[in-house]
Amino acid sequence: MSWLAIGMLALITGSCSNDFLNTKAPYMTIDNYFTTELDAENALTACYDILGWEDGTNNFQLWVGDILGHDSYKGGEGAGDQPWMEPLLKFQYSANNEGLIIPYQSYYIAINRCNTVISRVSTMSEDVISAEKRAEVVAEAKFLRGVFYFELYKMFGQVPLVTSELQPGKYDIPKASLEEVMHQIVSDFAEAAKDLPNKSEQSAEEMGRATKGAADAFRCKAYIYEQKWAEALALADTIINSNEYGLEENYSSNWDLTNENGKESIFEIQYSKSGDGSWGDDNEGNMFGIFTRSRNNDDGWGFDCPTQNFVDEFEAGDPRLQATVIFNGEVLWGGTSDEMVADNDFSSCIDGYMAQKYQIPMSQRGDQSDDPNNWKVIRYSEVLLWAAEAAAHTGGDWNFYLQQVRDRVGLGPTPYTDPLKAVYHERRVELGMEGQRFWDVIRQGRGEELWGANGTIGNFGYSEAQNHFFPLPQSQIDLSQGVLTNN
Repeated sequence: MSWLAIGMLALITGSCSNDFLNTKAPYMTIDNYFTTELDAENALTACYDILGWEDGTNNFQLWVGDILGHDSYKGGEGAGDQPWMEPLLKFQYSANNEGLIIPYQSYYIAINRCNTVISRVSTMSEDVISAEKRAEVVAEAKFLRGVFYFELYKMFGQVPLVTSELQPGKYDIPKASLEEVMHQIVSDFAEAAKDLPNKSEQSAEEMGRATKGAADAFRCKAYIYEQKWAEALALADTIINSNEYGLEENYSSNWDLTNENGKESIFEIQYSKSGDGSWGDDNEGNMFGIFTRSRNNDDGWGFDCPTQNFVDEFEAGDPRLQATVIFNGEVLWGGTSDEMVADNDFSSCIDGYMAQKYQIPMSQRGDQSDDPNNWKVIRYSEVLLWAAEAAAHTGGDWNFYLQQVRDRVGLGPTPYTDPLKAVYHERRVELGMEGQRFWDVIRQGRGEELWGANGTIGNFGYSEAQNHFFPLPQSQIDLSQGVLTNN
């Protein structure tokens, strides 16, 4: 088995192809690569790299979270633009849907890289890497493996569980149970937290790497998915009481380029405009901006257009609406050389709204799809809302946590008397257009209520029995020679 020069690999990741994975370095093998601390760091970089792949990993989560959650229309040029989304919008799932194949493959590539780092770095001697650094690198790899398995769990539920280096041609690994997959996820985050630094202990150069708080936050999220409310609340309180994080005074500053990795950020994916950004180029940028910019006058592709139903969810005077949604005719970046008037008047932007949060002025962008702004994966406000949700389920003071989120934006007491309705509302507006909505509704068991035959948002054909998880890709079932099934 040849080994890639994975430090360089992280810098040459292609946008539309994984052919680079077949590149051979004949002088380098898996057995002679890990000889220095730098080798360990470079291998770890290759694990982080996949977080930002734009061919179905990061963008898939945002697309599906908003659009399949029916907080936004697909948009784009029409039904023929990204056609794989069309059946998903009607909750018509197919094992041959190309949109499901790419993230599945990408996450397992990432998991195998993480497994390799865990296995190989764990056995490196202290002659070449300090015990502290070795433990930290392994912890980061376990954290990342937990992240990638969490995404697989959300999407597919029962998936093959691989925790060691995968040998070539070994495709006949059966599905693990939901409980087994989640146990591994929780274990990875718990073990990682033991050897990760606090965010306050990181240097400027280390910002964006895994921290104890990030591992605890992902584990808290896992408990939320498992409906282990007492465990979730206890861990959320641990994060809150750590004093490592806080709410930004200005909600919209979370998406300010000058405030990347700010005090509210628990984990975010790092981007830069280092490439030229042309489609298929090896860039390191965030594509979500160009995906969601207007097709008419802002060099965008016009996807992920907020619905009127979503806009109506905001209370009068809630400043989060302006920070989340661009209105047709709105003046953007007024008083600067980037000033422009939003033109959202195109056919697939049905209600005339565009997504705001990942938009930055033209002068700050990279070329085409190469924007430098980071993707906020977990913010401190979400931890407060997890605590509120867990407290609502356990009879605790849910409003203590929820009101902190509302206080930040100048809102008084929630208009909802039902604790869970209050939390669901607050999550929808606080985390709007951040790729959360679909996953929230699914884990809360409200899919049929909102999107079923008598759905309050619309009849989109959702069935809990059929649509809670996506089917495993048929290509992977074929590779397993029938070991994997969708039964």
